[in-house]
Amino acid sequence: MRRVAGLLRAINVGGRQLRMADLKRITVSAGFDAPETLLASGNVIFGTSLPDPETVERLAAAILAQAGIQTDVFVRDAAQIHEVIVANPFPREALEAPSHLMAMVLSADPPDDLGALAAACGGGEQVGAGPGCLYIHYPAGAGTSKLTNALIERRLNLRGTARNWNTVGKIAAQLAGPGAGG
Repeated sequence: MRRVAGLLRAINVGGRQLRMADLKRITVSAGFDAPETLLASGNVIFGTSLPDPETVERLAAAILAQAGIQTDVFVRDAAQIHEVIVANPFPREALEAPSHLMAMVLSADPPDDLGALAAACGGGEQVGAGPGCLYIHYPAGAGTSKLTNALIERRLNLRGTARNWNTVGKIAAQLAGPGAGG
């Protein structure tokens, strides 16, 4: 059994509420091992022996059936999260303003050419492609930027969910923690 992070898209924003205690209960009922939630933004670390596509399908179906919420679920293991951290093209920003740097986990690798997306960066944002993710630096914060998740998804034709760099570090630490032996 391996430990993975289940990252849920658009949870506890815009009226789509899911208590983390409920997410933990749902994860157990879907047959996954020893779930631990992280923050209140749809992050759950758990054990699974299933391949990623089956894990995603099972957890998403359980959330819909038990909480009435249809959401995308993205699964990453410790090695994949480590790869995201190592490939970060904005190391200075990660150190100086980690809450302004996002890793947007995507449904597939982003294109190498991000020109169309970069053209939408009107507030000094910077974007970079990574392994199954997009890095976005929001110098003035993401809340006021026109470079939203919805715009990114439309321009890339991919689904995704973003976590700030602090959260990415916490997910990596939790995956490497005591339950990580798998």
